[in-house]
Amino acid sequence: MVGAEELRRFVNALPDHVLVVVDEAYREYVDDPTAADGIALAAQHSNVVALRTFSKAYGLAGLRVGYLVGAPQIVDVVRRLGIPFGVSALAQAAALASLTPTAREELHERVTAVVRERERVHTFLEATGISLPRSHANFLYLPVGDLSARYAAACQERGVLVRPCPEGALRVTIGTAAENDQFLKAVLDVSPSVGAR
Repeated sequence: MVGAEELRRFVNALPDHVLVVVDEAYREYVDDPTAADGIALAAQHSNVVALRTFSKAYGLAGLRVGYLVGAPQIVDVVRRLGIPFGVSALAQAAALASLTPTAREELHERVTAVVRERERVHTFLEATGISLPRSHANFLYLPVGDLSARYAAACQERGVLVRPCPEGALRVTIGTAAENDQFLKAVLDVSPSVGAR
C-alpha cells in the first residue's frame, strides 16, 4: 500500500508529460485511512490515471471488466487503442448490477468479512513465528523460505491451494473462516509446537 502523501509527492516531482498509472485492483480491501486514492489523485493531475476492476472484491473475474479514470485526452487514447467489443454486454450488465445499493451493501459485508479474516490469519501466523508483511488485499504473502514446499504439501493434503512465489514464499488467498481454519491447521501440521504457544 502506498500512502496518499507519499504518492502525491511522487507525482508532484514528475514532469507533466510522464503518465502515472495507479493500479487499484485491491482498493476495496484497503482499510488504512492514509492510503492513496488514485481516483482522487487523477482528478487533481492530468497525468494520473487510476485502474480499478470488478474482478477481485466484486467477484466478476471471469467477465474481465474494469475501468480507467483519468483526464479526457488520456481516456480517449486508451479507448481508441482498446480492442473493439473487448467487454461483453453480459460483463457490462453484471458490472452495472454490482453498483446497485443492495449489491454495494453485500460487497461491503463480503469485504468486511475478508478483512476481518485476513487480520485473524495474520495474527495467528505472527504468533507462530512467521514474520509476514501487512496485507491490504484479499491474500497474504508468506516468506517461509526453505519450508515453503512443506507448507504447500501440508496445504494440498488438506485441500487448500496456495500459490508458490519466488524465493521460498507462498501467496494464500483469504477465504471463509472454515477455509482459513484448514490453512491454519496445515501450518500446524508443519510446525506442531506452534499450537502450544
